[in-house]
Amino acid sequence: MSTPTAGAALGNQLRAGTVAKVGSTKRIQELNGMLHANRPNVDITRARAYTKVYRATEGMPSLMRRYKASAEVYRTLTDNVYDYEQLVGWPTKRIRGANFAIELHAHWLADDLPNLRDRTYDPFEITDEDYKELEEDLLPYWKDKTMAVQWGHYVSKEEWNRGQFGGVSDVSNYLCANGSHFIPAWTDVIQHGFVKYYEKAKALLAALDPNDPASIDKKIFYTGIIEVLEAIRDWGERMSAACARKAAQEKDPTRKQELENMAAMMQRVPWGPATSFYDACETAWAVCFFLFVEGAGPSITWGRFDQYMYPYYKADIEKGILTPEKAMELIEELYIRVTSNVWFQSTQMAYIFGGYYRYPHLDVGGLDENGKDASNELSYLCLEAANQLKTTQPVMAVRLWDGSPEELIRKGCEMIQDGQANPGFFNDKAAMKMALGKGCTMEEARDWTIVGCVQPGPGGGTTDGSPDAGYVNMGKMIEFVLHNGVDPSTGKLMGLQTGDPREFKNIDEFKDALKKQILHHYELVATGYKVMQSVHMTKYPVIFASMVTKGCVESGKSVQHGGAKYSTAGMYITGAANMADSIVAIEKCVFEDKDITMDQLIKALDNNFEGEERMRQLLLNKPEKFGNDKEHVDGIYREMMHFIADHVQTWPDARGGRF
Repeated sequence: MSTPTAGAALGNQLRAGTVAKVGSTKRIQELNGMLHANRPNVDITRARAYTKVYRATEGMPSLMRRYKASAEVYRTLTDNVYDYEQLVGWPTKRIRGANFAIELHAHWLADDLPNLRDRTYDPFEITDEDYKELEEDLLPYWKDKTMAVQWGHYVSKEEWNRGQFGGVSDVSNYLCANGSHFIPAWTDVIQHGFVKYYEKAKALLAALDPNDPASIDKKIFYTGIIEVLEAIRDWGERMSAACARKAAQEKDPTRKQELENMAAMMQRVPWGPATSFYDACETAWAVCFFLFVEGAGPSITWGRFDQYMYPYYKADIEKGILTPEKAMELIEELYIRVTSNVWFQSTQMAYIFGGYYRYPHLDVGGLDENGKDASNELSYLCLEAANQLKTTQPVMAVRLWDGSPEELIRKGCEMIQDGQANPGFFNDKAAMKMALGKGCTMEEARDWTIVGCVQPGPGGGTTDGSPDAGYVNMGKMIEFVLHNGVDPSTGKLMGLQTGDPREFKNIDEFKDALKKQILHHYELVATGYKVMQSVHMTKYPVIFASMVTKGCVESGKSVQHGGAKYSTAGMYITGAANMADSIVAIEKCVFEDKDITMDQLIKALDNNFEGEERMRQLLLNKPEKFGNDKEHVDGIYREMMHFIADHVQTWPDARGGRF
């Protein structure tokens, strides 16, 4: 094994520090302590199951192999039951484990494995036995079969390098994920349980017309849902039995009763409808970790928890079988479990997205479907649970509109003032416009939720989980215009040749060149992502995620095949404010006031302003800056953003949706 670096040693010291036993009750404090007493670790249960099935199914259709492998994973999940917990089920044998998708990660893991335990960013523990099995058996089978390797067969070497963190534009997010940023149909699955999807798939399978060519793939899809759900049903029965065994051995009468309650609950949910707030929490947790285990990528979004859980909370409060304190305890346990789901990624990605964080959002407040304030008692309990626990996940999102209660805003502000960096505040009006732009109804737009970092999308589990198809670096676009398409860091022609900028007569000519440069690179991203979508369709569809996404079961298509109600592939503008500031700086200092020439500017930039501190200060301080209510620079920002959006949003993707 490699020698730990200084950074890794420091990280190990921090991780070995004081255990964070905080929370609203003794139970939660102990569970939080258990979470923080465990270091992130690798679990190869899923990798072993997938390899076993794929070796045994050579020659079968890809979708069939996927669902058989997924079912095998669910059949082999651990049945551990820990002290203090009330909810049931874990995705890995140890707390804070990563049951990673070997069919998506093997290509980089084959190289990263020797450094995995002591790398500087996001190291993982792994047993010697599992290390050896990965190194000698599992990785050799998969390393040439991953999504990134398959994509590489369809693109040029130049496209491969650019797509893999070229610094100009990239489509790297989905090279190691066959989807992410999923918003399950929370209300539907909690209200009806998995049995609804099981019976629906069986009925639709029986109704297929064998003479219709489209029925061939649909038959595999529905058969897959049935087999996967049967495996999940078996998992629920195993967990119920595990709770019952532990109850039989328990001496403390209070804990014994809890374990018996857990055993009984697992006979009801997640297979059947939730009948209480307790049941609903268990189903929500099961959906969350089944998605993680399936390999659906980061950001399984909790959405509007205070909305879809409120009917159960309210009914139980009125029945006298639940108190606000007990409800918050269950919410805190959910947060601990969500935090246990760590993101497993390459050394390079860990450097960019360090912290094991998987971007699960939980939204509170905002508007209801009728345009009225939607906040309720659960909104405050969700915030207070995060306030008590101080866990890194989930990130809380407070939706704001003109009628948001002052006390809800104040609660969020107090948490931020306390230094928690949680919650975030999001504007309903702006987010609704973005959701409507994806084609949804006004009611669905009012139900919008945050997915990933800050992306608003239609609520209700209606979208396909691909909001960040690719990125374009606006700073690099400026550089390309200033160097006629040449990348000054490499000397290679990487962009469009838009002319010698020294001959531009005004800022409009500069902006025209920049617009051409930007669209060219978005076209490259779109092309690369369409290829990726086609590989997703043929080799890497997700069965469980498709089942809990509206439109897929009805259409007989997976998310990867365009089965979701709304298929959209999001494009990112990286450095938009910097772009606007750069345009205005060039406009002011080069074209209007003529403080410097274009040639002087380019030479200074190429030398990182060495010996040109006066020029650097001039460019920094003389022009207006975006974000200060300055109409001109804000107008430039709007002009460029609308130009990009107006073009990109007309482009079709490979699933029948659009960018």
